[in-house]
Amino acid sequence: MRIRRLSAFFWMTCIIAFIFILYVMTDLSFNLPSVKPAINIDENKWSAFESKLRHIENELDQHHAVVGEIKSAMSQIIEQSNEYHPPQKRPRQMQKNKKIREFKVVGDEPPRMHIKLNESTCPIQKFSVPKTDVQMLSLYERIMFDDKDGGVWKQGWNIEYNENQWSQKNKLKVFIVPHSHNDPGWLKTFENYYKSQTRAIFNNMIEKLNEGVGRKFIWAEISFLSLWWNNDATEKDKTAFLNLLKSKKLEIVTGGWVMNDEANSHWLSVVQQLTTGHQWLLDNLGYVPKNAWSIDPFGYSSAQPYLLKIAGFDNSMIQRVHYRIKKELASNRQLEFRWRQLWDGVGKTDMFTHLFPFYSYDVPHSCGPDPKICCQFDFKRLPGNGVTCPWGVAPQRITQKNVDERAFKILDQWRKKAQLYRSNVLFFPLGDDFRYDRANEWDNQYQNYDMLIEYINSNDAWNTEVQYGTLEDYFKALHDEVKLSNFPVLSGDFFTYADRNQHYWSGYYTSRPFYKNMDRVLLAYVRAAEIITAQATDTHAVSYIMSLQLRDRVEQARRSLSLFQHHDGITGTSRDEVREDYAKKMLTAIKYSQSAIQQAAYYLLKQPHIQDQTQEDIFLDVDDIWRRHDEIPSRITIALDVVSPSRRLVLYNALAFRRQEILTVLVSTPHVEVFDPEGEPIMAQVSPVVAGERRLGLANNKYQLSFPVTIGPLALTVYSVSLRDAMSINKYTSFSHVRIYNADYWSVDLPKMFPIEQPSARLNEDVSFQAGNSTRVVTNMNGLVKTIVSRDGVATPVHMDFVQYDTQKGRDNNSGAYLFIPSGPAKDFKSDPYPEIVVTEGIHKSTLYAALVGPKTAEIILSVTVYNNPSLPHAELEVSSALLIDPQVDDLELALRLSTSVRNGDVFYTDLNGMQMIKRRYFEKIPLQANFYPLPAAAYIEDENIRFTVLTSTPLGMAALQPGQIEVMQDRRLSRDDNRGMNQGVLDNVRTRHTFRLIAEPALGHCAKPPSDHPSGWLTLGSHVSQQMLLQPPLVLHYTPRGDEPRPNYQKASVNAADIVLASYRTHTTTKKEGTNLHGMGLTFQRVALDTCYGHKDTVEAYPLSDGQFRLSDLIDVKSDRVYESTLTFNQIDKQVLDGIITLCPMEIRSVFVNQTIRNG
Repeated sequence: MRIRRLSAFFWMTCIIAFIFILYVMTDLSFNLPSVKPAINIDENKWSAFESKLRHIENELDQHHAVVGEIKSAMSQIIEQSNEYHPPQKRPRQMQKNKKIREFKVVGDEPPRMHIKLNESTCPIQKFSVPKTDVQMLSLYERIMFDDKDGGVWKQGWNIEYNENQWSQKNKLKVFIVPHSHNDPGWLKTFENYYKSQTRAIFNNMIEKLNEGVGRKFIWAEISFLSLWWNNDATEKDKTAFLNLLKSKKLEIVTGGWVMNDEANSHWLSVVQQLTTGHQWLLDNLGYVPKNAWSIDPFGYSSAQPYLLKIAGFDNSMIQRVHYRIKKELASNRQLEFRWRQLWDGVGKTDMFTHLFPFYSYDVPHSCGPDPKICCQFDFKRLPGNGVTCPWGVAPQRITQKNVDERAFKILDQWRKKAQLYRSNVLFFPLGDDFRYDRANEWDNQYQNYDMLIEYINSNDAWNTEVQYGTLEDYFKALHDEVKLSNFPVLSGDFFTYADRNQHYWSGYYTSRPFYKNMDRVLLAYVRAAEIITAQATDTHAVSYIMSLQLRDRVEQARRSLSLFQHHDGITGTSRDEVREDYAKKMLTAIKYSQSAIQQAAYYLLKQPHIQDQTQEDIFLDVDDIWRRHDEIPSRITIALDVVSPSRRLVLYNALAFRRQEILTVLVSTPHVEVFDPEGEPIMAQVSPVVAGERRLGLANNKYQLSFPVTIGPLALTVYSVSLRDAMSINKYTSFSHVRIYNADYWSVDLPKMFPIEQPSARLNEDVSFQAGNSTRVVTNMNGLVKTIVSRDGVATPVHMDFVQYDTQKGRDNNSGAYLFIPSGPAKDFKSDPYPEIVVTEGIHKSTLYAALVGPKTAEIILSVTVYNNPSLPHAELEVSSALLIDPQVDDLELALRLSTSVRNGDVFYTDLNGMQMIKRRYFEKIPLQANFYPLPAAAYIEDENIRFTVLTSTPLGMAALQPGQIEVMQDRRLSRDDNRGMNQGVLDNVRTRHTFRLIAEPALGHCAKPPSDHPSGWLTLGSHVSQQMLLQPPLVLHYTPRGDEPRPNYQKASVNAADIVLASYRTHTTTKKEGTNLHGMGLTFQRVALDTCYGHKDTVEAYPLSDGQFRLSDLIDVKSDRVYESTLTFNQIDKQVLDGIITLCPMEIRSVFVNQTIRNG
């Protein structure tokens, strides 16, 4: 009987506990708010929940005999629930003898909720077309790109107005906004511009803005402001400058380090330059900019307004848009619009944007449609100042005698300009490049406009109110008059820009490609350096003093990267000496980054003992040797001998997911073996090194060693390379099969373990090769790809060719650094017949090398590689071209053309700044050069059966001129200036290496595709992973251990989601909350949306996806109550992120700030 009672009591208690758990779950699930990108669950509910748990446990304490069993039952119930389960970390790559983290019972800590993200609340609209008033691709389809003479406004029409449209209650409100556009490098270097002009602008600014009444000014480039503030400004100057900001006489607009290019720059670099500027402003001025100003970049990406939006901006202004597009928008009064992301169906990403209507941002093209009249109101051009009006009529000083005539003349222009907009609030920028560097210009501009303003404002009959203003003043007045909802919604981008005639600015997508590639290398280094130094600081692996030293090195590298994002930097549109200055700065930045990375890695690995350390703060050797700023880097050759028989390779992965790939290093001997992080031998492949410039050759005493590696997210992993006895049998080392064609005259001296074929006959047939069971490649007799065959035998024809363009040579009608004006369609690049070809074929990696030399055109060392990487099972190959255009050539533009059987019609997709994909079309109605677009990272074409994707290591120009075709520019050498101000051609070519990945992916059945007219596109998982690994290769660091000590490692992150991009991870970051500056760390994440209709179904097994949320403490060491929502650049924070759970909608970018100043903010 007693046993029965105990049993009944036990089961009754279990039932009560079960009902209680269900009650709690139901209470939470019905009372939690709908899940949005930032989840905010009332903390009172957590307190109530904890109180209930404590009460239950007190009740159960009297039944101590069964409490343990009840808790066990509760744990099982929780684990089995689909709605609510303990947030155990995702399994890490467990190393041997490591214990799995124990799971705590519910009573030991508050439960860690995992609420599935309801993506219906997200703005992304993938399966229907987001509604807009203006969709740029549709606009291109609709309009004719005619170039009619519009009269005084040559690219527009004769504007008329009715004087009665204004009244005393409905005045025309004119804001005159003085500005000075300062290029941090163009015709002079950054520092030389500062010394010769910009310094004087600041010195005049703090004096002249306080003279007169109501004077205002705007400033954009923080790189210059920082130089003045730190080097030349006195304490009195600084106080005066701060007072100008405080009194709102001065507004800092955008506040980036530079005004970045929007075609070539990667979005990660844009974030870097924007954050660098904003952090400087907050640290030094306590200032947060609110309005963006981008008047000189050569076309605009829709990625930029999204970044500005999440950086806390409300409004923006742009200028350089195709003249025919401007005319079309102006005719419908759509020059002010809400710029929406291609995939946004609800308007969450809208950025209010003002587009200038006329040719330029200078004064002649700003006051109204007639530049001849407007130029007369640029008082810098008064006689005797060295600047004149090209229309032949000079400005006049305003006097009491002429003020009536002069005032009405400019008012007439303002009234005409106002007809192009939807409000009576008019914006008039008063400035140009490097203006206001002389005191007399300040006096001439302001004193003359003072008289005009006073006269117009006192004339009631004109119903006009004129004042100096800033962007803040203008936008406030505008939004007070017109509701935001009354402005049109626009989506798409503004490429390719044309300023007149058929002068399309598609040349700068490719100009100076060596330095564009160097930019991407530096980006990868800066990103890795900031993340690994943040990890070292966050975990206290380094002292505080050392963390500051690391911070300073990374910050210097960031500033060089940021400076190069300037729209005359990465674009390749600066003079030779300026381009060289940028390159030297980037070289120094790479070395700063390498220094910080190796030092942080050493301390994260707990200071392993190193043999023969030669420098005090150099512990690990970075396997990427940059000797010169204009030379392709080299690699370390690992020298192994009896004295130093082993070398350790420290591999760092700066990506937030586990990567698996084939790694290649150079060794001095083929007698080697490789050991994994556990000390176990693994299969490795040894191949000869094929090198050369005009001709190929086999390197002496140097070999490629290739082997598979796995590196966890944000982890350091150590592999070992050891010398082995040449006479012993080693089943773990495989030697490549070598084939040499068209080089029977070579004397091949390779060790006997390499099987060699060297036929004496010339090669007259196709060549086929593959690595293990990987993709197979077929090339023609010149080594150019012909067919890609997938692992399962599906062949995709891909015909590779190099082609070349010449330039038109008419007066003011030729290609240059900015413009691409070809003389006609491309011609075939003809190389010497029977090029030297070498194929090295092995179990992990197989490569074909070909030396393609065109007499008096270019020399190309082509390599085509396939990897046996089962984690990426799609058909993929890597194409590398190291090329140099012949210095004797005057005008030549080289392109890589890939022709496939894909039936894509005229539709293709390119990326915008590596952030998202945009749909494009080839148009017959516009010239060839107008059909070229930026290729910052990726492009693809597709039909109902297959998708063909091209990924690039270098931002370049591309086109899809025929169905099934993708063409990528490689380099350009041009003898003439294109009359856009640079005053020189592009003749400083150096040998440049590009790397492309070509991916063929089949369509998957039973897939819901987006509608055919959706303006956006998405990469597949496989292409996205490959792109991320191309952009951010693993860092390889070497050291020789002292003795046989255990292999160190470092891995904290348990998040492993391939769709999550860790964009930035900054230490020593400043933010502002309720007027107080706080200090801590800032992190930025992106969750990419992926296309599931193409690809390989097994890819997700190696690269799992997130469910849209993760706990920050599963990525870094952080306490959940220190995490706050933040702007993109960390200059403002909002509420706490509940429980430190980061929630991301597809395509969302989100930043958080970890407060390290005071607990709980």
